[in-house]
Amino acid sequence: MKKNIFPIVLAFASQMAFSQYLIVGKDSISVKDYIRDNKYGLETNGPDKSVNSTVEFLLLQQLAKEKKADTLNFFVNSINQKMSELREEKFYPKPVSEPLLQDFVNSNQKEIQISLFIKEKKADDKTDYKKLYNDVKSGKMTMDDFLAKNSTPDASKPFYIKPGMLDYKLYQEIKNVPANSYTTFIDRPNIVGFAKVLNTRPSLGYIIFGVLSIPNDANYEATKAKIYKELESGKKFQAVVKEFGSTEEEKNSGGAVMGSPILPDEVYEAFKGQKKDFYTKQPILFNDKYFIFNIYNMEPYTLNDANRKFFQKEMLSTSYGEEVTSRLVEWLKTQNKYTETADFAELKKSYQSYLNPKNPKAMLFTYGKNSVTYEDLKKAIDGQYKNLEQMPTNQWSELLNHQSQQYIVGVYAKNFENLPDVKPEVDELRKNLLSEYIFSEYLKGEVKNNPQLFTEYYNENKAKFVWEKRAETRAAVISDPKLLKEIEKEIKDPKKWEALKTKFKNQVNDKNKVLVHFEEGKIQESSDIFKKNNVPFKKGTFTTKISDRDVVVAIDALLPEQQMTQEESQEDMTDGVTEKVLQKTIAEQRAKTKIEIQPAFMAELNKNFKK
Repeated sequence: MKKNIFPIVLAFASQMAFSQYLIVGKDSISVKDYIRDNKYGLETNGPDKSVNSTVEFLLLQQLAKEKKADTLNFFVNSINQKMSELREEKFYPKPVSEPLLQDFVNSNQKEIQISLFIKEKKADDKTDYKKLYNDVKSGKMTMDDFLAKNSTPDASKPFYIKPGMLDYKLYQEIKNVPANSYTTFIDRPNIVGFAKVLNTRPSLGYIIFGVLSIPNDANYEATKAKIYKELESGKKFQAVVKEFGSTEEEKNSGGAVMGSPILPDEVYEAFKGQKKDFYTKQPILFNDKYFIFNIYNMEPYTLNDANRKFFQKEMLSTSYGEEVTSRLVEWLKTQNKYTETADFAELKKSYQSYLNPKNPKAMLFTYGKNSVTYEDLKKAIDGQYKNLEQMPTNQWSELLNHQSQQYIVGVYAKNFENLPDVKPEVDELRKNLLSEYIFSEYLKGEVKNNPQLFTEYYNENKAKFVWEKRAETRAAVISDPKLLKEIEKEIKDPKKWEALKTKFKNQVNDKNKVLVHFEEGKIQESSDIFKKNNVPFKKGTFTTKISDRDVVVAIDALLPEQQMTQEESQEDMTDGVTEKVLQKTIAEQRAKTKIEIQPAFMAELNKNFKK
């Protein structure tokens, strides 16, 4: 009977498929990943050199980890900075953030004037606000009369709003309500309210402006005149504020107001149609001070690649940020299964249900591979909140829903570094920082702390450190051609050199350039002055031109080839000594590290890349 050879063949094929690895210590790379990440090196240098470079790179990376380079301040700070940038750029997936960002920027193209009534619910307040809302909406009562009776004078005043200033859902309703119309009645667990839309006006853009305050006192007119004299002379607004600002904070900040707040009507009218660096031609009085306003910058509310990151950051700092988070949670629930149990539904009924659970060990909800028990929830809530017994029952379920949402976001945030479009960037930075440690810290330290290495290297490589033939030279670079003959005559005599330098010390021509610049030293025969500027390599005095200037060169002596001293060679030896330490370090790492280049790994590389 024939033996079945298929299991043997399959086992061999499987072994071949899973033996295509390069293993260096704790690091292993499959041939597929290696080709993907090192294609250029393979094509340029061939498999052998490329793999050897990778082995050396991994050995040095592992040495840096052994030296705990990843705990050093420069390393930690660099990773934290990168993570901050990545969170800002990628924490909110495009399907979540983009629609809201578009809406935020587009909605900012207009400002809406409203009258707003918002009131916190209180048990002792028996007013039927829904009935009063219906009376206002039907015309039985004006909005002004209603606010006069049910709000404070300051809160009753109409005001302009822009996206993010109010609750997201309320704003979404307001922006679609026509002028002189009302929103629906707001009746939430903790508040009641409604708004009337009065007017709209075009936005002037995202404005960073400056203010210069002038006290309204006996010196007002004189101070005002001095300020405008400076501004009209072309002096920058920031510099004027530095001189005339009425507070230290104002002086130091240039009076800058960030965040593009809603402008008072007078300032809005003054800025309308103006551009960067415009300032109000007359101060505007607010309360007990006059103010001069200046436009530092004005960015139109039009989304593009250059301002996308900026506007997203602005959006997240407003109430839109809460909506982004809410939508992120819903999106995350589609990526990993989220399930709530009956025990969690029971806890949501009341605070008493939470205090006296039917099952203290109960699982409440799961998200992907993560789960939360009653004990987990209680620990989180007790650590964040006090006096929960005072919370109205209708707000309790909202609190528990908020806790589950925060948990989901927390899991996502904790795993953010490992997301497919984040991890490669962080890993690449880590590799670069470990390499930076080896070459900027470790090797430099080894070289600095072992001066005998220079002596050894010098003695082994004396032939490399030989001065070629040199000329002892003195040179004068002349800015005024009229001085050429005088300099040529005086420079010939070495004894007159010091007197010549003293004569022209600190003298400049009509363009404020040094009249005569003097240099002296030993110049090698291969230098440009001999090879490109036609100065012969022999004793004597010679004249040439360099960059349209006359240069007189006096060669006093010619020196033969000479052995450099160790001190003279020090700078030239640094690279060689460092390379020697590097190779010694790599050899030591090789000796103590298991390195396995599996035959199938090299076979695959040699099949695809030949050098």
